[in-house]
Amino acid sequence: MISALRKSVAGSSQAICRRPMATIAPALVQSKPTTSLQGKSTIRKGEFIDAREKHAHRITAVDPIKPVYLTMSSLTSKSNGAKKAVALDPTVFDHPVRRDILHLCVVHYLDSLRQGTASTKTRAEVAGSRRKIRPQKGTGRARLGDRQSPMLRGGGVAFGPKPRDFSTKLNRKIIQMGMRVALTMKLREQRLGVLQRINWWSHKTATLSSRLEGLGWRTGTLFVTGESEVPARMRLASRNLRGIECRTVADLVVYDIVKWRRVVLDLAAVNALERALGKGLLEISDSERVVSDVTHSSAEVEAST
Repeated sequence: MISALRKSVAGSSQAICRRPMATIAPALVQSKPTTSLQGKSTIRKGEFIDAREKHAHRITAVDPIKPVYLTMSSLTSKSNGAKKAVALDPTVFDHPVRRDILHLCVVHYLDSLRQGTASTKTRAEVAGSRRKIRPQKGTGRARLGDRQSPMLRGGGVAFGPKPRDFSTKLNRKIIQMGMRVALTMKLREQRLGVLQRINWWSHKTATLSSRLEGLGWRTGTLFVTGESEVPARMRLASRNLRGIECRTVADLVVYDIVKWRRVVLDLAAVNALERALGKGLLEISDSERVVSDVTHSSAEVEAST
């Protein structure tokens, strides 16, 4: 009886093991076919697709990036003809304003300027005898140790400054974002100007001063050139003018743009800034850089203030 029961159980288990394993077929797409930007069907009903493929086929329309136009200024002479405008990369000159990023960049630069050479002597470094001034007890006066005590005149300094490095670390991308924000704020405040080239025809200071007075750029103006060095005549004519400074784009920092009331760039500096700070979403060729007919909404650098 028991042997017959064992045989029946063994036969049923073998039958269960011989059953084929159930396979899970991929689910069919029952939703409506998605379409691309051109209106053509890319996925039809009944096709097998993955979750990643579903996400890849979600195509959204993106508005084309348009340049920002700024009316060009002239340092040498007043132009009587039609005004020209310069096309600027919006990823550099139309960035969302982040005052916290500006604060980080300014503090980072000012920290790097600190010398950190302040130094005082502790009681161990002050020269003199280590003899106790008077006995501990019996005089009726306060307890004193040696002459190097911080309580006494000529003694050491408790917790005084020592030479240290005040410079702080800031990521390169944060500094680049700070430069974009600073340029954007100058453009929106109408305190950013663009010249064909920063150059002057004479090395005399009086001639340049008279011209800057006419433009309203006499004080608080920073000229930035994209060349390797500032032109010699411009450097000689402006070096004795208070409130005027010339420098190259390689020496430009965020603190300079925030500090100076007005920033004037040349086309070489604009190209250099867009190469260093641009995101590559908009390529502006040399032929498209300067537009003769100003039909766009443009801004001109402030001259009266």
